[in-house]
Amino acid sequence: MRFWHRRREPPLAVDVYGHGRALLLLHGQPGAASDWRAVAEDLAADFRVIVPDRLGYGRTGGKAGGFAVNARAVVRLMGRLGERRALLVGHSWAGGVALQGALDFPSSVAGVGLVSPVVPDEPPSRTDRLLAKPLFGTAVASVLLGTAGRLIASSAGSAAVGRQLQGHEEVAAALGALGASWHHPSAWRSFAIEQRALVEELGLLTARLDGLRAPVAVVVGSADRVIGTEAARRLATEIAGASLEVIPGAGHLLPQLKPASVATMVRALAERAAWP
Repeated sequence: MRFWHRRREPPLAVDVYGHGRALLLLHGQPGAASDWRAVAEDLAADFRVIVPDRLGYGRTGGKAGGFAVNARAVVRLMGRLGERRALLVGHSWAGGVALQGALDFPSSVAGVGLVSPVVPDEPPSRTDRLLAKPLFGTAVASVLLGTAGRLIASSAGSAAVGRQLQGHEEVAAALGALGASWHHPSAWRSFAIEQRALVEELGLLTARLDGLRAPVAVVVGSADRVIGTEAARRLATEIAGASLEVIPGAGHLLPQLKPASVATMVRALAERAAWP
């Protein structure tokens, strides 16, 4: 099954911060605009920061789609908000959306930020393939995400997070919101659809990477168990001129756990961006 076919998608629900040149921050799989709150509030001093709930998630709802469908929805959102060109920054699965957008709509993309991104030439794991199976993937996602979401969003989970993140209440709150978003059946269905795109669509971008014209920055945590640092390094070497930053000791949830580091990366990328 491919996800490039035309269909009517709902307009993306969006939070907008600040003024200036446009940045679009795209959450991962599953997730919500709130995943980016700390990064967006930091960057709002210098940019107009646009943070949507992607298709199938949060306030946008509707049916999730693959990378091309998401990229088209993002560019449509830019038009709705009067933006001709923006930086696209994608976390995890949405890194594929940012790459797809830069390849399919080069005149709309000033630069690409890849935060703990999926890697196009990384073969899908056996687990990824199992989660991509219709019905089975949704059933497994409901168990995994539902359990993890309840744990993170529970009072005990929030207390544990608070103990680990003393003095960073806003980060604990962001993780609590993330857990709550995982608990909804719509997130399970969207996760399964995006797993099929991960298996069937992502690899198609590999042969197109040398066609990227916008500057690219990759950032990953050294302790990321979802996207390995070696895969991220390989991606950065495959894209001409791409920068790479490895954050020591950090895991996969960089927008929530290392928002200042992510914001610094975005500002550096903006300095290299191809603005009109």
